[in-house]
Amino acid sequence: MPRFGQIRTSSPKAPAPFQHITLIGSVIMAVATGIMVYSNGGPERASQSVQPPAAQYYPVNRATPDLRGRTELEPLEIAPAKPVPVKPAVKLQANSGAAMLADLKRDSLETSFWASNTERGHDFYGGRWAAENIKTTDDGLELQVQHEPTPASPFSMAEFRSRKEYGYGRYEAVLQIGKGSGLVSAFFMYTGPYANTPHDEIDIEFLGKDTTKIEFNYWRSGQKGAHAVFDLPFDASEAPHLYAFEWTPDQITWFVDGEPFYSTKPGDTKIPTHAGRMYFSHWTGVPAMAQWHGKPKFASGEATKVSCASFTPLGEDAPSCADTFDPNQIGERLTYAGLIAHP
Repeated sequence: MPRFGQIRTSSPKAPAPFQHITLIGSVIMAVATGIMVYSNGGPERASQSVQPPAAQYYPVNRATPDLRGRTELEPLEIAPAKPVPVKPAVKLQANSGAAMLADLKRDSLETSFWASNTERGHDFYGGRWAAENIKTTDDGLELQVQHEPTPASPFSMAEFRSRKEYGYGRYEAVLQIGKGSGLVSAFFMYTGPYANTPHDEIDIEFLGKDTTKIEFNYWRSGQKGAHAVFDLPFDASEAPHLYAFEWTPDQITWFVDGEPFYSTKPGDTKIPTHAGRMYFSHWTGVPAMAQWHGKPKFASGEATKVSCASFTPLGEDAPSCADTFDPNQIGERLTYAGLIAHP
């Protein structure tokens, strides 16, 4: 035993095999420690504090029932919301009227329209416009075309136009078309020199010689667009149907009984730009027009019926002819070959 204050310089010897095991263990620990230090960037890096992992977000609020309770969902990147581009509102023509609905089974014609009245034919029209040829019935207004014995005007015809002008929006009418060779029935928007504007127009037309077809036309500054003729899935003279067109700054789409039937192509430069009046007419043309509408062999007094007319400005919601017209009431459900056609 050493005395108090003496330093022990050695310890009792261990058996030789145990010494070897201790030495080998020490070497292994030293090597492992060195590898860990230098793999972390050396002594200086190893001494730095470890940063906590970045927060992860998971779309648990959108998990389906099958995913409830699962934790292996992929992290959802949180990114700033991107602003949704807002399409600028269409600026309507300054002279475009407000929404209009005329129930012509009940309302007086003079409330929203004027009847045309002339002494003789003009341009390509083969007779005079006669206000007396517009008859009021329980089914709406009848626009009659009559044979007359006067050389200056062998026919009297019928037309009425809106008191106000209308621009971009949806135009609707319920019509039953007059039948007979030589007759033309039209529902259209028109403006021109009489209003000190270029000739802009959008048409829906029917020829009495074949009332299973419908024609669409449009003009801008007197330049005609892509005229089109389509077969209807019915005879337009046998029952009333709902006809419409939607006019926007870059497109016109025509509808039959609520179904889109025809549309202008994107980029069409013939889309009208000027507001105009809404017209309804039933007429026959000068002899030169017979090549198109047929010889005037129709029965005197043959009529086209107009029971409703409406206009809804673009971007608005207002009562229209479509609210009360039901194509099922005509006794058949119409079918169409496709949703829409282009020129």
